[in-house]
Amino acid sequence: MGIELRLDNNTTYIIGRLESQTYQGLKKQLGYRPENAVFMLRQIAEKKKYNPTARNSYEKEWDGYISTICWNATSCRCSIKKQGTHFPTGLASKAVKFLRNSGIDVKITDCRNYVTKSLELYMSEEFEPRDYQQEVIDLSCGTDRGIIKICTGGGKTAISAAIMANRGVSPMIFYVTSIDLLTQAKSELEKFIKSNNGDIEVGELSGLRKNIKDITVMTVQTAVRSLGGVWKKFDDEDIKAEKEDISQIKKDVKELIQSSKLMICDEVQHWAAETCQIISDNSYQARYRYGLSATPFRDQGDDILIDSCFGKVIVDISASKLIKLDFLVKPKITFIPIDNANVSKKLSYANIYKECIVYNSVRNNIIATLAQNMANDGRGVLILCKQIAHGKLLEKLIPESKFLHGSHSAKKRKEHLDKMRSGEANITIASTIFDEGVDCRPLDGLILAGSGKSPTRALQRVGRVLRPYTYPNGRIKHEAMVVDFMDNCKYMDSHSKKRLKMYQSEPEFDVEIM
Repeated sequence: MGIELRLDNNTTYIIGRLESQTYQGLKKQLGYRPENAVFMLRQIAEKKKYNPTARNSYEKEWDGYISTICWNATSCRCSIKKQGTHFPTGLASKAVKFLRNSGIDVKITDCRNYVTKSLELYMSEEFEPRDYQQEVIDLSCGTDRGIIKICTGGGKTAISAAIMANRGVSPMIFYVTSIDLLTQAKSELEKFIKSNNGDIEVGELSGLRKNIKDITVMTVQTAVRSLGGVWKKFDDEDIKAEKEDISQIKKDVKELIQSSKLMICDEVQHWAAETCQIISDNSYQARYRYGLSATPFRDQGDDILIDSCFGKVIVDISASKLIKLDFLVKPKITFIPIDNANVSKKLSYANIYKECIVYNSVRNNIIATLAQNMANDGRGVLILCKQIAHGKLLEKLIPESKFLHGSHSAKKRKEHLDKMRSGEANITIASTIFDEGVDCRPLDGLILAGSGKSPTRALQRVGRVLRPYTYPNGRIKHEAMVVDFMDNCKYMDSHSKKRLKMYQSEPEFDVEIM
């Protein structure tokens, strides 16, 4: 008994029949349990108890898994509806392994078009790859797709530039999640990639910037809006929705996405989101696709949706590895316990957060004192919070501090970033706009004021202060000081413990609970 898997850049079709048991097993193998699955199954059980004759097959048969397999156009969950039984090509190797282990003879038919190299590009002399970076580049260029798991400070953009120069196809798109990262990525790619004619110009596409080139940096928001989707925020992020009129370029952007031969996507932990899946499904000519992240997994348990876009992890460069190699500095992470035992457990999450985090005067005074002590010791300090109200309160409490959030213009944020990098701004308070990607290497003091349930975001935040740096006065940054809080109250207690566990997964992190 055998089947054929017929694959293109985006989709793999199952040709032939599978026995029911094998098919159900494959659906589960290519699926995931959402984080609320237990709650949903309990609800279904309760409905059945009071209505045992219910004819809803979903209630009778759902096992708590959501599969990436679609079996016809009517039930297809893809952005572009497709006939026949199919699943994302990023999961093809996973499917083949399961089927062959189940005794199924699998024939693979590759229907992808060969992509011709059309650009002569090379890396500038400024880029002298470290050994691990060259390894990443070689592994990436040896396969058509994959997830590059590399910690903050590992040189993701430089590695991306080398992959683009090696592939030399056109057009190529580098996706980012914010306008700040767009500006940074464009500058870095132009610095590293050269042609026979010298410098190249990298295009940029966002609500405010409209310039298409062979290599273009694009915000996820612009891509989703151009494809007719609705952009949704990723959990707690503080990024303004693009409201600019893109009707004049919408068609051109859509054609660029659908004709791109290579896509490199930064911060792929967001690509399980419905909006990002739309981009992946419309990139049907992108034979080469790579995802970048320090934490390419999600707290919701739906990591397989990231794999569906990009395939499996092809390389893993941890922070501890780069600390051992002296490419990152070692963080000392101190957890400070905060007693909120008197807070009512009957309050909602939002009200507990306000009382125990945002308006907790004891906690906020500790943050203010720590920030000023760090600054007095010559440290550049970053305080990260989740809510605007919290940031404004801390700004009033801490002299000579500056609060930045998503409502500030990109120009104002860039001006302050420049001051941070030059040492003019000693204490910066920021919302989640600084969670990812932004290069603030002079900083060596971090206070995580916002709590939060996401351990992956916590690891990203610590990465903001791990890059080495030599200051204008000759002082060399050898370590970073990080402060987090063990908040003793409903919800926050378990969140703190999750963050602690994530920090402890890095053997080179020095973690202490006071």
